[in-house]
Amino acid sequence: MKKIVMFLFLLIMLTGCGSKSQSVPGNLITLTHDFEQNGLVLNAKITINKNIKVVASITNNSGETIVYNDRCSIPFKIFVQKEDAYSLLIAIGEKEVVCVDIFDPNDLKEMEPNETLEKEITFKREVRLSNGQSVSALSGMYDVYFSFQMHGKERFLSTLPLELVMDKVSEILTVDQAKAKAKENKEVMEWIEEHEKENMSIESEDAILSEGMWTVMFHSFHKEKDDRLDRIIINMDARSGDIKGIHYEELSKEALEYLN
Repeated sequence: MKKIVMFLFLLIMLTGCGSKSQSVPGNLITLTHDFEQNGLVLNAKITINKNIKVVASITNNSGETIVYNDRCSIPFKIFVQKEDAYSLLIAIGEKEVVCVDIFDPNDLKEMEPNETLEKEITFKREVRLSNGQSVSALSGMYDVYFSFQMHGKERFLSTLPLELVMDKVSEILTVDQAKAKAKENKEVMEWIEEHEKENMSIESEDAILSEGMWTVMFHSFHKEKDDRLDRIIINMDARSGDIKGIHYEELSKEALEYLN
């Protein structure tokens, strides 16, 4: 009897709402994700196999009319991002929309009580590198983001964690490899040693993959001014790890939280 109960528990964990699931291509997994916030209710079904297919709807459950701005399309966004880096899976068929974000009252639309907006999108297990090139995404933890921006109000935001295991060897460094490469650089080593001598702890930030480069960042809070911090930013070739540039800045804790 205990074995049956344990089996049912594991089955619920694999298919339940908001659970972490490991998926390799060919291993079909289906998840549901339901969430309510700020008068909006999200219902989503995520099918994970060779690609990641998301079918989602968002419903106005507030009892009042919700206003949104659709100048740059309906602001119901879905994307899949690596947990420790700004690295997005490529959406099939999605084209980058050039939109000048200028306020025009004519762009405001109303979402009536109980009205539902739907969206379906499929993601490849790939990320953009540069010049239209794409490479296999890295294995690891990812978050599926669901957001809806209401006019003049806080946005709706929910995430669902996924563990994806890729079947291809990545052509780019992992985040950990990129950070290790950065720390091997003499200039970076000196910056770290200088701050550690002052008993200032070093913290790493999420990496950014853009234009064929990994950007990794470390910061350290001032010993006497805990609201200020020193930051070092290292750009490197995403494939080879060759350092392309190192930059420094001092900023406030609030500025760092905004950037993150």
